[in-house]
Amino acid sequence: MKEKRNKKELLAVGLLVFSLVLITIGATFAFFTYSRQGTTENKIQTGNLTFIYDESKSSEGGVSLTNAFPMSDTDGEALTSDQSGVFDFDVRAKTEGAAIHYEIYLTKVAPQEEGKELPEKVVKTYLTTLDEAGEDQEENELNTEGLPTETNLNLYSALWDSKVPSILGQTEINAKTLYRETIESGQDNYQKHFRYRMWIAGNATEVNENGEWIYNNMSFSVKVNVYAQNEEIEEPTEPKGPHEIPSYTDTSNASAPELVTGMIPVVYDEELNSWVKQDVDKSYDYATQHWANAVTVSSNEKRQSYMNAKAGEKIDEEDINTMWVWIPRYEYKYTEMSQNQEIGINFISTDVTVSTDQDNYKVHPAFTFGEEQLEGFWYGKFETSSKESCSPSYGSIGNGCDIETYTPQIKPGVTSWRGIRVSTAFMVSQNIAKNTTEYGFDGNGIDTHMSKNSEWGAVTYLSQSAYGKYHVDQQEVYINNCSSYTTGIGGDTPYASENTGECTNTYATAAGQKASTTGNITGVYDMSGGSGECVMGALTDGSNKPRSGYSTSLNSGFNGVANHGGSVNGQRDLPDAKYYDLYTSTTSAKACDGGLCYGHALSETAGWYGNPQDFVSSSNPWFTRGGACYTGARTGVFVASYLGGNAYEDVSFRLVLVNTGA
Repeated sequence: MKEKRNKKELLAVGLLVFSLVLITIGATFAFFTYSRQGTTENKIQTGNLTFIYDESKSSEGGVSLTNAFPMSDTDGEALTSDQSGVFDFDVRAKTEGAAIHYEIYLTKVAPQEEGKELPEKVVKTYLTTLDEAGEDQEENELNTEGLPTETNLNLYSALWDSKVPSILGQTEINAKTLYRETIESGQDNYQKHFRYRMWIAGNATEVNENGEWIYNNMSFSVKVNVYAQNEEIEEPTEPKGPHEIPSYTDTSNASAPELVTGMIPVVYDEELNSWVKQDVDKSYDYATQHWANAVTVSSNEKRQSYMNAKAGEKIDEEDINTMWVWIPRYEYKYTEMSQNQEIGINFISTDVTVSTDQDNYKVHPAFTFGEEQLEGFWYGKFETSSKESCSPSYGSIGNGCDIETYTPQIKPGVTSWRGIRVSTAFMVSQNIAKNTTEYGFDGNGIDTHMSKNSEWGAVTYLSQSAYGKYHVDQQEVYINNCSSYTTGIGGDTPYASENTGECTNTYATAAGQKASTTGNITGVYDMSGGSGECVMGALTDGSNKPRSGYSTSLNSGFNGVANHGGSVNGQRDLPDAKYYDLYTSTTSAKACDGGLCYGHALSETAGWYGNPQDFVSSSNPWFTRGGACYTGARTGVFVASYLGGNAYEDVSFRLVLVNTGA
């Protein structure tokens, strides 16, 4: 075989020639293969662009079209070597005793600057053959074997996908078949001269809102490669076509997500394995359990780039610092709520403040924020984490993780923020709206706070409706059983035992998505298991205010009554009443003003899926929800428990964002 390879020749034609010689002799054909990887980059560069074909970086030759812009097919076909607009190469062979099958294919070269590659749909490719008299018009229409068209003039995106890279053991390579032929046996002197051209399609003239050409300063580069063997080469496959961004049309009548400055609406693109920007009106459809998502990013420079980008722009997860899910305003059917069954929900606008059917439906209380009626609210997609690392400890005050100046995040695959008192968690939540540098919010019309019990209930009821996970598989949200308190993990079953291993069911996997409130990646995670989550909901002190906590040393950090009549002083004052739910009794049947707590996922759903509910008391007046990673059957979205308000190693919190419009 080595002896055969030494018989290759190179032939110079035109300015720059890519020469390939295929030779086989006698009975050795059964073992014949040949592969030549191109070295020339055939390149289009827009703006102050060059169109370059260059075999070596030191060469001054090649194709160079300065300031290249869209051109007609007629002009593209007429590009000449005098204009440095063509790339010529040869294929020669001698086939004594056997036929040779060969394919010419193209592979893309990544642009020097990420995100600056011309799309395949605007690049024209044109292959012709040459003879001594020049280009023959009849031979311009190459009837290439295995290709979908009769012409060799195509958009790059229309070329079929070559199978050669997989034959060579290469993976994840974009290769396009340009030409295929079989050289029959007995050919003593096969020779074919090819000419390749490439230009920007004449209709690629789109401009942005500022009147600027959207393809300015972009480039597109390919290399020409040849593969040959004595057996037939597997035929190329039809191209997938232009990549389509996930797009939804909501048919549920849900209120449209209310974005605030700094928020970027996103959808998850499975083909790219990434979140991508999407127009907000195309980012959700609650009827198919696709809830609206939005993110913020931490870099001001990248934030502006993402916010100005068109739909389809990939959002790097490392740039994201918070992720949010929109919970639209609704009324729910509170009568005939059978255990573990679907909860009836109708989406409504703020014009509806009294339910449309008062005998059977109630407007969910989470959509009343003080005196304001909300179209919806943004709920943290994952349990809150901290940008700074810390070690949580029981009862910590102003140390460990109980630090108000730490920077909150809402991200998957990180450790949740635990070891923090209720008052510190509340202040951390409030600070987000004020931190315009980190999140991009402008501070106007934005309120961020720690989740209330009623807001937890609103997300839970939506999940148990036709618009959530219950409709998908009639099962509850699966546990996050990861012992390291990693956000966005799912167990293999609803009550899987604590996972002390690698916790591999991440939020983007099919298994991990069972721990989402939608059963897909668009929902809210960590509401079952992970860390327990303290919410802003507490037992009254008898004077229409929440109790502070267990004792004068173990408490929420808010001033107020402690257990057995003691008092907590010198701490933070309680916030406005719109930021917490107040419970007037330790008995669930009378907990809210002497009656049931409608919408709080407490009284109405007690015992659903066997989830236990331990009610607040004078010694432990603050609610926690969801259970922890190690609690197995004692976890779930309907689980309720209690604590004294102080820091715990296994209790985190959740963030809420409201567009107040003020």
